[in-house]
Amino acid sequence: MEDEVIEFIEIPEEEKPLWKKILIALLGLFLLFLILGYFLLPLDTFASLIDSETIKDGLVEQDVSVRFENGSYEVLLEKYNSYLSEEFKVCLFGKYDGIYHVTSVYDVAMYEQAFDHVVSEPCPEEALIALHSHPYRQCLASAQDLKTLEKAQEVNPGTLIGIMCEPERFSFYS
Repeated sequence: MEDEVIEFIEIPEEEKPLWKKILIALLGLFLLFLILGYFLLPLDTFASLIDSETIKDGLVEQDVSVRFENGSYEVLLEKYNSYLSEEFKVCLFGKYDGIYHVTSVYDVAMYEQAFDHVVSEPCPEEALIALHSHPYRQCLASAQDLKTLEKAQEVNPGTLIGIMCEPERFSFYS
């Protein structure tokens, strides 16, 4: 039997063009961003941060402007810090002249409280804002919040609902 010599021929690999390498790297980074973003900063939290504003020198400016006066923000902050594990509701009073000037905070009877909802008495008709808290960084209004606003505006068209989701972060809906 003859010794056969098998010769392997190396076929050179074709180098991928630079644009394909860049495209693959960008797609990989995009997918990594999506995966990390999903776990580290959920989309509803991201939307909440975009839709809400922080208080600066007693003023929250969104579609409407709300100015806290006469120590009303400090009262609200104390209430927020007292109810970190459950939602609370208060009624804000004052005057409106193109800006909502909050001068006092009124406690309403709360019948049920949990970390994600509060059941309470409605605010009096003359209240400027019915404000309640939401879990940390969850400032978007729920469907129930918007139904409550609609019902309150049947009695007082100028009323707002407010949501406090951090010590200095609010969303107001008109």
